[in-house]
Amino acid sequence: MSRFTDAVAAELVKVRTVRGLVVGAVLATLALPLTSLLVVTSGGLGEQDTLTSGAATGTVVGLLAFGAWGASVAGSEYVHRTITVSLAAVPHRPTLLLAKLAAAGAIAAVGGAAAALLSVLLVHSAAPPHTHHLGNPWSLVGIVLAFVAVTVVGVAVGVLVRSSTASIAVVAAAVLLPKAAAGLLGGLQPWVVGASPGTVVTQLVHGGQLADDQTFPGGTALALLSMLAVATAVGSVSALAFGRRDG
Repeated sequence: MSRFTDAVAAELVKVRTVRGLVVGAVLATLALPLTSLLVVTSGGLGEQDTLTSGAATGTVVGLLAFGAWGASVAGSEYVHRTITVSLAAVPHRPTLLLAKLAAAGAIAAVGGAAAALLSVLLVHSAAPPHTHHLGNPWSLVGIVLAFVAVTVVGVAVGVLVRSSTASIAVVAAAVLLPKAAAGLLGGLQPWVVGASPGTVVTQLVHGGQLADDQTFPGGTALALLSMLAVATAVGSVSALAFGRRDG
């Protein structure tokens, strides 16, 4: 356990000392509240919406931002060839990858929590007074979990494809395609679209009425678990590939 915690600490230090990753994490954190504020100030908050659902309107942009950041965390190591230094410091590959996933996930959790809180505050200040109820702010925990999941997927894909650009494209497709290509999924549509991060958050905060073919058949809690299970599966595949190759 000490070896793992040391590896996580080293990954956190690595992120903190790379200016681009620090700036990227800050920008990813700001993506949700600034987008939600833009939606509210442009009249996008309906009469039935709550402040909580308004605060979640920028979720997709936040997902893309954190997913791209996670992909850059891993992909940049291959671009700049620093992966060999990381492996020299932590030769046990599963420990190294798990430390990367844990460190990036922890940063995404903190950033997601800060983003959700700031988004609620900004939406509350921008909305006309006494026109919208607060809603259930605890449902914004779903945003944090979604940000963590997509960040973990970003890191895992970055390790798989060994390219920042390619991994960012893959993560963006994973976030956007389920809804964009929903009509091509047939009977799988409610299972795939319903468990996609943006839809899961929408279900949690009740930010909009979803069609039956986009609502996860097992309910919101099972949709959330399915989203986390997919992130875990992608991380496992990445760990298997990382453990079997030379670089």
